[in-house]
Formats: sequence, C-alpha cells, structure tokens
Amino acid sequence: MTNEQTNELLHSLRHWVFDLDDTLYPPSPEVYDQMAKRIQSYIMRMLDVDKETAWYIQKSYYKKYGATVHGLMIEHQIDPSDFTRYVHRLDLSSLKPDPEMQKLLAALPGKRYVFTNGAHEHAARVLEQIGLDKVINGIFAIDEAGYVPKPAPQTYEKMLATFEIDRAKSMMFDDNQANVLAAKKEGMFATWISSNVANNKYCAVDEKDFCDFQTTDVKTFLTPYFMPSGN
Repeated sequence: MTNEQTNELLHSLRHWVFDLDDTLYPPSPEVYDQMAKRIQSYIMRMLDVDKETAWYIQKSYYKKYGATVHGLMIEHQIDPSDFTRYVHRLDLSSLKPDPEMQKLLAALPGKRYVFTNGAHEHAARVLEQIGLDKVINGIFAIDEAGYVPKPAPQTYEKMLATFEIDRAKSMMFDDNQANVLAAKKEGMFATWISSNVANNKYCAVDEKDFCDFQTTDVKTFLTPYFMPSGN
C-alpha cells in the first residue's frame, strides 16, 4: 500500500482501538517487573508452589489461555477479581505524561478506545498517569469481558457491540500477534506494535499476513499522517 493509499485509509477510519500496556506507552521494565513479581507471588500463595513453578504456570497459562488469570480460573477456580486487585496494585510513578501522544490521539477522526486484558481500574490509572484519560472515549477491560481475554472471538464481538463499532471503519493496535490476528479476522484493520520482543515468544502466530501494518510504536506510525511537521 502506498503512502497515499494509507493516508486515505487512515482518514476514513472512525473507530480507533488500542491495547494499553506496551502499546499506548513504551515497554516499561519497572511496571512489567512489578506485575510479574506480583503474579508469581499470588500463584505461590494460592497454589502453594515455589517461585520456579509459579513462573512456569504464569507463562504457560498466558500462552494457552491468553491471560494468566483465565488459566487460574479454569484450572484452579480462583476468584478473578481477587487476582486483578492484587496484581495491579502497582507503583506507576515511572510512567510519565506524553503530551505528543495526547495531541496525536486527539487529532484522530472519530472515537478512541482502550481494549485490554488488564483490569479496568488499572487501565484508568495508567491512562491518567500518562495523560491520555481525556482523549479516550471508553475502556473495555477484562472485567467487561467476563474475564475471557483476547484473543477470544467472543470478547472481540462483545467489545465491538459495546462501543457500536463499525469494524470496516476501525483499526486495532496491539503488541500481541495473536490479538492482532483476531482483530483482522473480525474485519478490523490491524496494526502490530513490534517493540515488545519478549512477547513474541509467547504470542507469535504462524500466519504471515496476520496484520495490515507493522510499526515499532503508535506515534511512529500515525504522526506522519495526522501531525505534519511544524504543527
């Protein structure tokens, strides 16, 4: 697709759907490490296992079920709200406001949404911390999904219906290849954020055409089309 065709496509869209962590802000070791440690701590306490076993459970459930919490629900009948309350009790001070991203999102035609496997409260806190809460029109988190995470088709269907999204005029951005492919299968345009290299180990897909566009980050991709130099 040429730049002119891409520009025409992007300006025709009216629904912009963004993953949160590692998509609307760059991969953050500080946040990731906190969350990983809290997940492992929760698993160790609830399942009475050692750290190495907890790490294995965390990663294997993430790969198999799309989110560790969903695996714990299915395999061990844990209370998902208890899990998310504990895991997302994070210090977000390492995340900084991003005025450029705020201006860029505000320039997009139509409405902007966050679609995350994280908890709603976590998403709201992060958006406020990075200064994007005023430019996001809605959050669809794992709470709203009934704790059935992306890339489950029924979760995409529920999100699309909740926000009354015209999928032919929508685009999703996500750092998880499986989530991007699921969006494309739903008839959305899909952009893969490739900067989260570690995620590819658990979420890579075999399909070569799993995305319509690939970029290192949202700003790199959208700025030339919505924020011309000098503006």
